[in-house]
Amino acid sequence: MVSQQTQKKTFCRICEAQCGLVVTTADARVLNIEPNKDHVASKGYACIKGLRMADFVHSSDRLTTPLKKVDGEFVPVSWEQAITEIGAKLKAIHAQHGGESIAAYMGNPIGFSIWPTMMMTHFLKAFQAHKLFTPGTQDCANKFAGGERLFGSPNDQVFPDIDHTQFLIAVGTNPVISKMSFISLPNPMQRIEAIEERGGKVYWVNPRRTESAKRVGEHVPIRADTDVFFMLGFLHEVIQQGGVKAERVASYMNGYESLVEVCKPWPIERVAEVTRIPADTLREMVSGYLAADGAALYFSTGVNQGSAGLLVYWLQEAINAITGNLDRRGGVLAGKAVIALPVSMEAARVSRIDAVPYVNSTIPAGIMADEILEPGQGQVRAMFNMSGNPLLTCADSQRLEQALGSLELFVCIDIVRNETAELADYILPGLHSLERADIPFYFFTLMGLMPDRSFSYTDAVLPAAGDSRDEGLIFRQLCKAAGRPVGGSRLLQWCSNLGEFFGKLLPASVSTSADILFISMLARSAGLGGVRGLRRQVDGVLLEPNQPGDYLGQRVKTPSGKIELAPADLVARAEELEARFARELVDADQLKLIQKRERFTHNSWAHNARAFIKGERNTNYLYIHPDDAAFRNLKEAEMATVAANGQSIQVPVRFDADLQPGTVSVPHGWGHQKAAGLSVARETLGANVNVITPSGPDSIEPGSGMSHMNGVPVEVSAALPGVS
Repeated sequence: MVSQQTQKKTFCRICEAQCGLVVTTADARVLNIEPNKDHVASKGYACIKGLRMADFVHSSDRLTTPLKKVDGEFVPVSWEQAITEIGAKLKAIHAQHGGESIAAYMGNPIGFSIWPTMMMTHFLKAFQAHKLFTPGTQDCANKFAGGERLFGSPNDQVFPDIDHTQFLIAVGTNPVISKMSFISLPNPMQRIEAIEERGGKVYWVNPRRTESAKRVGEHVPIRADTDVFFMLGFLHEVIQQGGVKAERVASYMNGYESLVEVCKPWPIERVAEVTRIPADTLREMVSGYLAADGAALYFSTGVNQGSAGLLVYWLQEAINAITGNLDRRGGVLAGKAVIALPVSMEAARVSRIDAVPYVNSTIPAGIMADEILEPGQGQVRAMFNMSGNPLLTCADSQRLEQALGSLELFVCIDIVRNETAELADYILPGLHSLERADIPFYFFTLMGLMPDRSFSYTDAVLPAAGDSRDEGLIFRQLCKAAGRPVGGSRLLQWCSNLGEFFGKLLPASVSTSADILFISMLARSAGLGGVRGLRRQVDGVLLEPNQPGDYLGQRVKTPSGKIELAPADLVARAEELEARFARELVDADQLKLIQKRERFTHNSWAHNARAFIKGERNTNYLYIHPDDAAFRNLKEAEMATVAANGQSIQVPVRFDADLQPGTVSVPHGWGHQKAAGLSVARETLGANVNVITPSGPDSIEPGSGMSHMNGVPVEVSAALPGVS
């Protein structure tokens, strides 16, 4: 009997582009995935990762029943047993040590789905717990911290008006490979190439001549992790060339005089000593930026992961603002949320570890090991990890492994048993994104960071695999078992219990009723109608576009209602840059390590699909300029030792003349050899670069909590035969 095939339209939840997809299924299996040419935002574009989602949803390693560790081995248990035992342990830990002893980590694979992320915060709230670790402090928290200081809210962010700009300077980003961050931009290179087609100019500032720079524009090589000096020199030259819109500054901004004092010591001739960007090149860039009818400075992860990402954010957005390019057609626009959130009145929190501040209500992952290992009031004793693999993706992996292994209760909710889950007491099988209803994630629904302002809804494309469950249901059941009302609300827990009771009459609805109700309420609050109407908009719906001229003087959330150009803590930090400048001069010959995204690698989870790790893609490499390799007697394809922070890894050598001399690169997310639950990934080679990246309060950026993962000083040498 031939099974009937069904086509369903949905959207990808792997990265910020959230491209529209058409999925063909039969017998609860994906037969084909192709781009949706009619989607209002992506218009027929999708990348290889989204098109290969079936490799993960139908993986032979897919978890479909709860697992419990017994005598060091995982054994299947019933949901009832798992929920009851975890709930009892959680209740005891909370009773003895309070809410500060309970924490959670949420990974990127689920971070682009709105319902599970909301439910995790409600789960923590049930226990008066607030320690939520996310990948944010590994890739973007500096922007949240900067938005709070300059614009009055971490959720107030700006993005290039990409379809109208005449001059784009893109720093530390490579859209050909990793799309773009803090902007929903499917098929980004087509729209960036259009800048030159209409007579504009594109610059790429990066320690490596990237795939993007080879497609369009001009590459400007920079010494790794000197972006703060680049921005200081740029700001100094803007003022020297008379590029400040004085009336606009006076009307809409505070602190300009202090900003001028900050950049006074940093003329472009001086910053060239450490950035290695010739003064004439930077002067030409500034002149072009000021002359353009709409210009934008934009940076991404390569800068975020450096040691001064918050300072760079401040300086960049101050430049965009004072030159009149903020809230201007072709400049940078302020996002307008589809669903507006009230401004949080919650008092700012700090960690018990060196009073490290939280950022956007999350705690820096760079001190997760400290929060677990450091004795005292508030020591983390129970951890819930949802769809994350911090053992590979967070800094100082060996210390973090020690910390996670010491927990009294460690629960992982995931679709596979990854390296981190190997340390868990319980693993609970959650859903793949194709198995849940959804709307676009936080950055767009609640922040509005999209040139094509739109909204989409998707039902689940597939039923839940085996006995896997919706993460929201798991959290609600754990709250019930521990005797704590979800979200701290007895009414909410009562409604959850009632819904679960009636859902038993129709088991398939248990995993969908609550999330669809939640999504429908959000959509109605935005005037978009309920789910029934959204289901008819299978290609998404275009909303009122973002417009220049509706932000300054109208939507700025600072107490003054103006852009704050000189936040006091950042001005104070700028005074420390003289010492850093001196160190850069002394360490001019020191190799610096940068990370690198690759087309078939999206964090650690992509390596469990054979299509992504074929042939030479079954390992990561030490990418090094041929001149640096020759100086160290390194041979291509032979093993090299890369050392930093008292640790080392070994990876094969690959020459890369596109790297600026003095810069080396090792892609992250590798080192799967001990991943017993990942049958494909454990066959790969490669090493975990985060073994050598630093953690702890002294290693993260003040104010943003960002881990230092780009521009890390390293020593590189040929590996000794027989030594691993």
